Amino acid sequence: MRWMQLYGWSAVDLFFVISGFIFAHRYLENWSMRREVTLDDFFIARIARLWPLHLLTLALAVVLFKPDTLYDWGDVALSALFAHVLIDDPTYVLNAPAWSLSVEMICYAVFAFLAMAGGRWLKVGSVIAVLAGCALIAAYGVWAMPALIGRGLAGFFIGVALYRFLPAFGAVPSLLLAALACLPLVFPPDHGWLILTLGIAWPALLLLVLRIDALGSPLFAWLGSRSYAIYLLHVPVYYAVRGPFAEVIAGNMQATIVALVASWAITLIVSNALYKALERPAQKAILSRYYARKKAALGAAPSPREA
Repeated sequence: MRWMQLYGWSAVDLFFVISGFIFAHRYLENWSMRREVTLDDFFIARIARLWPLHLLTLALAVVLFKPDTLYDWGDVALSALFAHVLIDDPTYVLNAPAWSLSVEMICYAVFAFLAMAGGRWLKVGSVIAVLAGCALIAAYGVWAMPALIGRGLAGFFIGVALYRFLPAFGAVPSLLLAALACLPLVFPPDHGWLILTLGIAWPALLLLVLRIDALGSPLFAWLGSRSYAIYLLHVPVYYAVRGPFAEVIAGNMQATIVALVASWAITLIVSNALYKALERPAQKAILSRYYARKKAALGAAPSPREA
């Protein structure tokens, strides 16, 4: 519990690794972008997937945090456009977890252009991205803007490489993977040690999880499909639950646990509702409109590919 309070933020670095792994699986043939995918297809799919729910949670954060947080509408506009990296403190503005969306967008752009350029470019570019990301972490720590970008680049392209070389890890014993995944407990992911977590522990954890049959269960499928909503909602919901009882919760561990359990229960319920009512319908509507226009322009339309 104590570790989660201090270092739970490092889970976002695990998601960077998972994101790169998934994108390599979803878009690559060997080391190049799949032939049927254009840059327009790629970026429209990203916007359709991320933007509608991001705008809603941003509006929610404006309502919840306006009385206690100093910011201007320029910050709101930058946040809405996934330009958190241009805000002075992107980790604490409006909906705090959303800073990673800006970094993800940078990773998506680098990945897309390298993959479109061809195998050699993506191979070399991935190595450079990982080394540059680690160098930025080493030089700037964890929370400075260059370090945030470095965390995204290193994690994402480690995930890409992990997917491309996945068969080579088949012989690694699960016990060793479990031991490596526990390294952050011994070397907490502060400053330079975050590189150890990004480069070894989280990839080992991902490889280990891929071997667990339970991941194909309905429960994990349900959580996975709603993970984006859960991620964006958990902080606003927690502050909404905590707000009226802040004085009672302060310094009271039992009250803190109750607030956490209540906020997570509400987060799961609301995430499920938004997934069904907003996230998926909006995604389908944007993609359908895009491919309809593409059909009109080209005379034929590929099937919408959702990601």
